Amino acid sequence: MNYRHGFHAGNFADLAKHAAVLTLLRLIREAEDPLLVVDTHAGAGFYDLSNPDFARSKEAEAGIKYLMSQEVPDSLQPLASYVRAKNLKAGFRDVVGIYPGSPVLVLDHIRQGDQYIGCELRDDDFNLLRERIEPRGKALKEDGYQVAIDSAGSPRSLFYLVDPPFERGDDYDNLTSTLQGILSRKADARVLIWLPLKDLETFDAWLRGLERTLDPMPANLIAELRLRPLWNPMKMNGCVLMAVNPPKNFALHLKSIAEDVVRVFGEVGGQARVWSL
Repeated sequence: MNYRHGFHAGNFADLAKHAAVLTLLRLIREAEDPLLVVDTHAGAGFYDLSNPDFARSKEAEAGIKYLMSQEVPDSLQPLASYVRAKNLKAGFRDVVGIYPGSPVLVLDHIRQGDQYIGCELRDDDFNLLRERIEPRGKALKEDGYQVAIDSAGSPRSLFYLVDPPFERGDDYDNLTSTLQGILSRKADARVLIWLPLKDLETFDAWLRGLERTLDPMPANLIAELRLRPLWNPMKMNGCVLMAVNPPKNFALHLKSIAEDVVRVFGEVGGQARVWSL
């Protein structure tokens, strides 16, 4: 696998996803315990934004660094405050020098007694992940899709983060089969899925396949964050967040996050849509 999330760390899609994760964890913690969080594509744990290999993409410049240079919208304040605190602790007072990925973010916001498993297949990122999260969490160099299905037999409350690189041609099919495998064993498992949004045809085809496969269809929320009109399928024109079995009141939070991300980072013609399948 060639993909490394470090090239995209701190971009608009990360901000949307991580703002949603923070909100979900807060709502889940209020009602459920103990919790197991499974991160199917965990990456390196956190990212050094000064790394020249990563910095050349300039996605963090247009994402987290741009956000922190202005008045932060309310829905993104918890994430911005957390990133600021992590940077201060790392010795960065006036710049954003690191960006916490989902493994570190989750471990910093779950309770004592909760558990985290992060899966990563790249040797270099896996070694960093293991160094950065163990013993607080467990790093596995295994197929995250299969780990997700296998862990659905846990007696704990379950929360899955599924954020594939979409480097493989079968990632959409794997998303569907993994959801089916999880929900067939744990119908009330909570899942947050991230997808790129390039064109509606690809996204709609996946949703139609999901409807044919999942019976019954679980409760879900879908947020489309369109930074620009979807006229060029060769560009990532936005992203999608799909929350399966979301907690009560999450819809309002997700709507605010989607609207604020599009307002801050979008172009003319951008729009945010939140709906249920």
